[in-house]
Amino acid sequence: MNAARLAVGVDIGGTKIAFALVSREGDVLAENRLPTLPEEGAPAVLDRIAAGIRDLLAQAGRPVDGIGIGCPGYVNPHTGICHRAVNLDWTDVPLRDDLLRRLALDLPVAVHRDTNAGAVGEWMFGAGRGQSDFVYAAIGTGMGFGAVTGGRLLLGRGFQAMEFGHVSFDPHGRLCRCGLRGCVEAYVSGVGLLAGYHEHRADFPASPLALMANVTVGDILFAAGRGDALALCLLDEASDRLAAALACCVGMTDPGLFIIGGGLGLALYDRLMPGLEKRVRARTLPVTHGHLRFARSQVTSSAAGAAALVWMNA
Repeated sequence: MNAARLAVGVDIGGTKIAFALVSREGDVLAENRLPTLPEEGAPAVLDRIAAGIRDLLAQAGRPVDGIGIGCPGYVNPHTGICHRAVNLDWTDVPLRDDLLRRLALDLPVAVHRDTNAGAVGEWMFGAGRGQSDFVYAAIGTGMGFGAVTGGRLLLGRGFQAMEFGHVSFDPHGRLCRCGLRGCVEAYVSGVGLLAGYHEHRADFPASPLALMANVTVGDILFAAGRGDALALCLLDEASDRLAAALACCVGMTDPGLFIIGGGLGLALYDRLMPGLEKRVRARTLPVTHGHLRFARSQVTSSAAGAAALVWMNA
């Protein structure tokens, strides 16, 4: 192993926790995954996180610069507290301090919302490198955004800036897991595509997809590739809702670049483009979209993005 500076990154998801030992240049030198099992409670999840960190520290063989953690929900990066994470059933969990007690190490620990960690990862290691203004959109089981503007990570007063996944564009629309209706996530996510399948399948009686039982997101993507009308309807609906959110981002932050990431975002990227770009431009003034570019995420490890938090202000 070379003498490059290292950090440990941790990405906490609803079903898995991803860990990575990452160099300052963005190279992933080691990685691991553990099940989250949130039903066992926050202390058990924190025990698993600490165990995963210890494993990578042992593989590093020398001191690291720090630990970066991306966590879903309402996270305060100054206190390291996760105030609310619906998918984890967490309320006011002192994530940073409880982990430091378990690890008994004198290491800096940076904690941010997971999509902010993803944006920082792209900024330092990926498609956002060298860019002072961009928006990162992560599409997976859910939907989230992060932004760098003026060369700084955009946080907001309550650290919830760019939470477009749970902004309702239609108060009479599809019910979202957050309790609102018409949220972007209710259409642009794995959960959203499956909800759309059940909502629209009766409208497409000739669709082979509509006749399937126990449909998965993978089934929808495969069917779309074969030109299935129902699947194409779901992706068109998702593209339109995503375009509405991105158009709002144009008006708010005037980014030069949109980076599309997340597992589902990467799987859909080629199919969404160039239609998504055309829809965003149709919803915004030429003076605000003339310089816009779209790019695929280049950071394939979510934990690598979390590790980048350690060097964000270095």
